[in-house]
Amino acid sequence: MKISKRIMMTAAALAAGTALFASVGATEAEMIAVSHSGAGDARFVHTERDRDDGRQIWDVGFYAGDTEYSYDIDADTGDILKYDWELDWWDRSGEDISEDGALAAALADSGVDEASASYIRVRRSRDDGASIYEVRFADSSAIYEYDIAANGTMVKKSVDYVDGTAQDVMSVDEAAAIALERVPGATRDDMRIRQGMDDGRIVYEGNIYHDGYEYEFEIDGSSGRFLDFERERERWDW
Repeated sequence: MKISKRIMMTAAALAAGTALFASVGATEAEMIAVSHSGAGDARFVHTERDRDDGRQIWDVGFYAGDTEYSYDIDADTGDILKYDWELDWWDRSGEDISEDGALAAALADSGVDEASASYIRVRRSRDDGASIYEVRFADSSAIYEYDIAANGTMVKKSVDYVDGTAQDVMSVDEAAAIALERVPGATRDDMRIRQGMDDGRIVYEGNIYHDGYEYEFEIDGSSGRFLDFERERERWDW
């Protein structure tokens, strides 16, 4: 079987873990996704050019065995921006591993030390009649989301790589000061603010109640830019 020089160059770059070309084509995007997944025979569902947060990306989806994969790949650099996979079926027998066990399994799979993880959240829920643990956390490079069955089977994984590091995220006091600048006369006593995540970004969101109005805001945790800011007159229910 003859293999083109371009395919050989692509395979070599994948093995070295480097970005491929200045502009990545559909076939190269598919190869990046499959190589990263470690899957065998891939059945592609779609490979579509799209735009996300100002960047051109390839949205690649495929099946391998009983697992569905999805990748967002930078169309200029070949970098993986986000990926997830999900099992279609799993054996639901076995003993409960507990919330602590689910968190430990997720951290081990991600390679993130618990001391380096932030925004850790674990909660039990049900998926299609089965008990699962939803595990969420972040480190300086990515946001991780796992669904782990009560028996310890990893059912779903999502990794969303973020721009910047944890040191780039402003403090809650800095975010509060930015929000209060928009509402002259308001103070921290008039405010509710909390840290969260939105589309792979760390954000600060909350409300300010001042002078008969309610202000709702969302601020990018790295840049300090307002993602949303709304004002409406407070309503009183008697």
